[in-house]
Amino acid sequence: MNINNKLKICKLNLKNKKRTFFTINFLSGKNNFRRKYNRKKELIIKAVKIKNSKKTIILDATAGLGKDSFILASSGYKIFMIEKNKIIYQLLKNGLKRLYKNMEINMWIKKKMILFHDDSLNFFKHTKIIPDVIYLDPMFLNKKKTLPKKDMSILKILVSKQKITKNLLKKSIKFTKKKVVVKRPIKAPYLENIKPTYIIYGTKYRFDIYLKN
Repeated sequence: MNINNKLKICKLNLKNKKRTFFTINFLSGKNNFRRKYNRKKELIIKAVKIKNSKKTIILDATAGLGKDSFILASSGYKIFMIEKNKIIYQLLKNGLKRLYKNMEINMWIKKKMILFHDDSLNFFKHTKIIPDVIYLDPMFLNKKKTLPKKDMSILKILVSKQKITKNLLKKSIKFTKKKVVVKRPIKAPYLENIKPTYIIYGTKYRFDIYLKN
């Protein structure tokens, strides 16, 4: 559904006939607060940082709703975003298109956030981009997931039949220049049962860091 150039998807509750609309808005209240006032406190910034590197290139191999990529781009990083789900990709594409029109940030955001529709492992095979950092936030759709209830409900529908990309972490470690950063719920098991080099803990989630040998 396209309303005023804003792409939305609709979830219909068959019991009460209630409709829930969902779109990607990078300049929503929470996203804008994170961008303007909370960047220095964001653990993801600490997680991706490379000492003495001025032009770190990051590949977000599981772009999802793009919220973390937006924060990274707002902090000066160049982000290549990969999303294989067709519907989520279209939502992201539409969200970025509207973001480009924002007079406050359109000059720099086009150069900082670049979106591709592809499977990450396939992207690794044909791209000429060699990122310093690969960021992974694989779906962990349980009740304790830190996404808002509305986002979680929509994501469950969109990815319920999507095949999990096998060995994504192992191949990401081989592909990256410096490190892989994996976002996980605080008590979730290690991705692919691989122990990280070190961990940065938050209150609801953590960042598992895998340094390239």
